[in-house]
Amino acid sequence: MSTRRILRAGASTAVAAVLALGGGALGAFPAHAQDFGPDTCRQGFVWRDARPGDHVCVTPDVRSQAAFDNSQVPFRTQPDGFCVQGFVWREAWVGDTVCVTPQTRSQTRFDNGQADDRRLAVRIWADDKNGQLHLDGDHFNVGGAVRVQIVLNSTGTVEWSRTVTAVRNAGFAGGSFGLPTGHPFDCGTKNATVRAIDLVSGRVTGSIPVGYCVNFD
Repeated sequence: MSTRRILRAGASTAVAAVLALGGGALGAFPAHAQDFGPDTCRQGFVWRDARPGDHVCVTPDVRSQAAFDNSQVPFRTQPDGFCVQGFVWREAWVGDTVCVTPQTRSQTRFDNGQADDRRLAVRIWADDKNGQLHLDGDHFNVGGAVRVQIVLNSTGTVEWSRTVTAVRNAGFAGGSFGLPTGHPFDCGTKNATVRAIDLVSGRVTGSIPVGYCVNFD
């Protein structure tokens, strides 16, 4: 008698909501020193912090520039609230009237437009592609390794695992991947989960329920 294992994604193939789990809980995977959940920046970026709660991810030099510009408010602002000649409002958010150079305002607008792409929000979802279970993810570190696992609920054991490289793909934020599993999509009950680990940071996606079947021939 042979055993054949088949995987199936759950009835919904919508993107699972991201739940950030501490990398240290996984033991073998590196822990991220500063895990701020969905607002964690990809490698090479930091929060701008031009005000409390400003979590737009920028390069370190832009963050330093924002702090400097904030310190120059008394010297660049006229009594009526407008900027002295040569400076303009930064407009990082509605109501941001810190006076900066026109180049800095242009950089600020660009950084705001890149905010989603620079977040390490690590997402994974499942698709049915021609009857096969296909796993996709985005918001990972570009060029970084990602480990994708299927875990059996009853034992907590990893039943299937692959490591892929997250790369740039049009229409997806950050590093992304598409991973065919080679298994049929339609089989079984949802007794397992799928997750992905960004091996650069140790951040883990939320878990997607899938079916893990054992059929006896």
